[in-house]
Amino acid sequence: MTAELFFQLFHQYGLILVCAVIFCEYMNLPGFPAGVIMPSIGVLIAQSELSLVLTVALSVVFGVLGSLVIYGACYWGGEPIMEKLFGKSEKFRSFVRRCHAYIDAQHGRGLALCRIIPVLRTIVSIPAGLIRMPVKWFVGWSALGIAVWNTVLISFGYFFSEKILMMVL
Repeated sequence: MTAELFFQLFHQYGLILVCAVIFCEYMNLPGFPAGVIMPSIGVLIAQSELSLVLTVALSVVFGVLGSLVIYGACYWGGEPIMEKLFGKSEKFRSFVRRCHAYIDAQHGRGLALCRIIPVLRTIVSIPAGLIRMPVKWFVGWSALGIAVWNTVLISFGYFFSEKILMMVL
């Protein structure tokens, strides 16, 4: 999805689109890169009458909800679900094992830290579900990390919207 297309859709659907895109982005669906989407959301909020604080709050809620889908699939489905979703890639399995070890060693803090590291932030729900991290820990630590990530990227777009628009349009 390009920034220009997202701008057009935003003018038509507003915060409903923002919530849907963030939900899909946290489910790690292709075509929803946070590095493009989150600053674009900030730019759009700056150009509209919508609230930055409300947008960031909704982005955290829908980010957690999207993450819960992957977490739940891995929590209740375990290895068979992971194989169906990601195949038998040893590289991916190794990456998941390292995430698992980090989350285990750091407890919930590791999950929050993983939420602010590109690539790792969206797949960290997999090892959290596989190790059966308690839901309340998962939601709490995920919300903290997601709040930091989303606030930084959306605020960047919001506060630098004029410069970004000059570069894009």
